[in-house]
Amino acid sequence: RIAGIAAPMMKHLHLELGGKDAFVLAPDADLDSAVEALAYAALINAGQVCTSTERVFVPADRRDDFAEAVAARVRELRLGPGLEPDVDVGPLIADRFRGKVERHVEEAVSRGARVVAGGRRPEGRERGYFYEPTVLVDVEDDMVIMQEETFGPAIPIASYGSFDEAIARVNAHPAGLGAVLRSGDPALVKRFADEVSVGTVWINDPLTDNYAGPFGGMKMTGGGRELGVEGLESFLETKHVHWDLSQAPKDWWYPY
Repeated sequence: RIAGIAAPMMKHLHLELGGKDAFVLAPDADLDSAVEALAYAALINAGQVCTSTERVFVPADRRDDFAEAVAARVRELRLGPGLEPDVDVGPLIADRFRGKVERHVEEAVSRGARVVAGGRRPEGRERGYFYEPTVLVDVEDDMVIMQEETFGPAIPIASYGSFDEAIARVNAHPAGLGAVLRSGDPALVKRFADEVSVGTVWINDPLTDNYAGPFGGMKMTGGGRELGVEGLESFLETKHVHWDLSQAPKDWWYPY
């Protein structure tokens, strides 16, 4: 709607329209540190970050071990009011957003996904819109939880057969805000950074802010950048000034 209003006036826009960020575990990645990285990337602020990890792709032969480790880790996280110092995961901002998480999880389960951690409202937390950090496996890319922005504490873990396949599935989603790769292989890192269609690529260090770097998305996530030199330039218009100090006639002017 905003773009439609701006179009007749040729106004420049910076639109950040949400994301569905992917987290890819490369075949060479260290599993233990990847578990910690994913827990942070998916659950910081209870998953209510535009760059939160909402899709996870893991080599098929490492899926079970990784999912079990992630499930064990999220069960250890402490739920409670976000202002309390010993809390890891706080509530959703409103009941309707908790309901959205529940619907995404329920739709996935109805189609064959399995919940291996969480998947319900916690007992004893009736005050506040809490939902347990949730890990799902046996998810398919066309499930709602892999397509729509969940914006909550849910981690759907899918498996892939080849690194080519993982990149293709990251790019298959219409959003393109950010993506995370866990790998120590420079060749895989370069391929991932070059080939994924997202505005920010985090290698091994998810969701770390760098105010000197431009932030924004590709595809249906929107356009324009904020932060960094590119962010400043997005609020400027480029003007070309051609100045000939000599004021002399030119050979290419009439009459030749």
